[in-house]
Amino acid sequence: MTRSWPLFVGHLALAIGLAMGTRPAQALEGGTATNSFLALGEIGSASGVLIADNWVLTAAHVAKGLAAGSTFTSLQGSSVISAIELFSGQPFPAHDIALVQLSTALTGEHAVLNDTVVLDSQVATLGPLTAASARNHHPNGYAATTAVSATVQDDVDTGTNTVNWLLTEGGTVQGGDSGSALFLGQVMDSSSAALLGIASALITFDDGRPSQSGYVQVAAYKTWIDDTLGASGQQATWVSAVPEPSLPILLITGGLIAGVAARRGQRATR
Repeated sequence: MTRSWPLFVGHLALAIGLAMGTRPAQALEGGTATNSFLALGEIGSASGVLIADNWVLTAAHVAKGLAAGSTFTSLQGSSVISAIELFSGQPFPAHDIALVQLSTALTGEHAVLNDTVVLDSQVATLGPLTAASARNHHPNGYAATTAVSATVQDDVDTGTNTVNWLLTEGGTVQGGDSGSALFLGQVMDSSSAALLGIASALITFDDGRPSQSGYVQVAAYKTWIDDTLGASGQQATWVSAVPEPSLPILLITGGLIAGVAARRGQRATR
């Protein structure tokens, strides 16, 4: 389902983001500034994660807002963006993931990707997680967070969208953190941590519950990522960081795998 998008100059993506409730940039909630997480970088007014010499993962709504001449800048260097690949052309929040190709290779630290989708039945076994962003802290920032659920679909607004989100509480993403990273474990760097997801949205509730951050699970798009990078002669590094569920668990959870975990509230792109 690869779709190429040319870079463009304009304000359409910004206007769409504001209509959805994007707020001005704030610090990653509870975040700590760090010189680590070298795979993270700034892309446009948001974040991205370097996964190969010439390839960066980010949120689709971030990629759609890039202008001609945009760059990806990390502590390892800077490179002009040459192409954008979206998994889907559907509007936010459906399949909010994109690959950005760099014109010049960055050959330092790359993130390693978790290769198994986390099911809702496995969330309680994940333990502490780490949110990390290249925006709002200088040069990078990270914060402890905890997964609360996993969902394939979301129907906060009208209609039903396939989102493949891992939802977390604590270390909440704020404006400008879109495209940032969620790592397995309580880590202080991305060099050996498994990348679980890419920051997509902030979900707020009217009943006083804590806000939740929605991260697109990279494992749900493994085939697409491999095919896209493979066409350029490169590849991502995958690790089996989350055990696959046993057959009895699959039978018990049943519809959870393809079901809807409704989140009633207000959702904003980050």
